[in-house]
Amino acid sequence: MYCLGKSIYVVISLCLMAFVVGCNQKSAIEWHDSKEVAIESGLKQEEAERESILSIEEFEGETFVFYEYMGGLGVANIVESEKGYGWKRSQPYNDFEVDGELTYSTSGFDIVTETGVAVSVLIGKTFDSSIQEMKLLGDGTERKLKVYGENGFFYALHKIPSDTIVVSPIIN
Repeated sequence: MYCLGKSIYVVISLCLMAFVVGCNQKSAIEWHDSKEVAIESGLKQEEAERESILSIEEFEGETFVFYEYMGGLGVANIVESEKGYGWKRSQPYNDFEVDGELTYSTSGFDIVTETGVAVSVLIGKTFDSSIQEMKLLGDGTERKLKVYGENGFFYALHKIPSDTIVVSPIIN
């Protein structure tokens, strides 16, 4: 009888945990009346300062916020729906470790927004303070990417896979 009671307790506990996790995932976005308020609220949730914003980018009808936090790069999507505007960061903060004498490093990931837009995000970091811009090739046109902040982050939003993008420093 004791084993049966313990088993029931475990099953009920697991069901309650699944319910709580499921509810939290659906209500994870706090809705606001404007993009600006959603950004302010999102930064507060992340415990980041307004000054940490590197840029706010519009891409394919979506708004993305790039910001620095604790030495890493955060990327959030401002979700728009009939409920209003909300902050959503689906990727962990990104930072780059250096082995050897690299002048820069890159990485990339894909995001599918709440509205179903697929976006590839190229992120990078320079380790040479003389590099202020990067050149991006591969998505149809040559683009210059600004290097932001003390940490030397750069990034780009695009539609093609990140491994087909070529990035190189512009040295003045």
